[in-house]
Amino acid sequence: MRPTVALVILIVLAFAGWGVPSPAVIAQEQPQGDTGADAGADFEGLPEGPGREAVYFTCRACHSLSQFTQQRMSRDDWQAVIDRMIQANNMAEPEPWAKTLILTYLSTHFGVDEQDWGGLPPGEGREDVFYTCQACHSLTTVLQQRLSRRVWDETLVWMIEEQGMPEPEPTEYARILNYLGTYLAPDSPQ
Repeated sequence: MRPTVALVILIVLAFAGWGVPSPAVIAQEQPQGDTGADAGADFEGLPEGPGREAVYFTCRACHSLSQFTQQRMSRDDWQAVIDRMIQANNMAEPEPWAKTLILTYLSTHFGVDEQDWGGLPPGEGREDVFYTCQACHSLTTVLQQRLSRRVWDETLVWMIEEQGMPEPEPTEYARILNYLGTYLAPDSPQ
């Protein structure tokens, strides 16, 4: 298209009201009130606190927040998760100050209450169940099940073979199965 024709078309469009709006018009159309970086953001329900934005934007770059908001882990375990995502999933490594902020936020709001254990009853193997099961899903999923030892065993095999659960060492597997078959059996107290 020749430059003269293009100029004529722009002039006609401008006179017809289809031109580029002036800065004054743009300013009038902007919403009033808070215009900060997080204006209107709800952070998908993440609790307020230092590091919330860093967790929100870092984690959401690769997955939904629901993948970790049901998790309860110690600071060291959160550190291991982040290190694993950097190594295995090619996550960009946060700056040291940002990593510290993220770890503090996660361990504060999604940390382990050693007195609670996510509602799991006391017994040998509770710690193994606590950390193994909630690596993939919430403990509520485990607690609502009341299965026989045989069905727990079948469920664990299914999760390993079909769902990608890392296979525990034989002694750990035995502790997990014994715990589930004893404390989360059909006749165990709820």
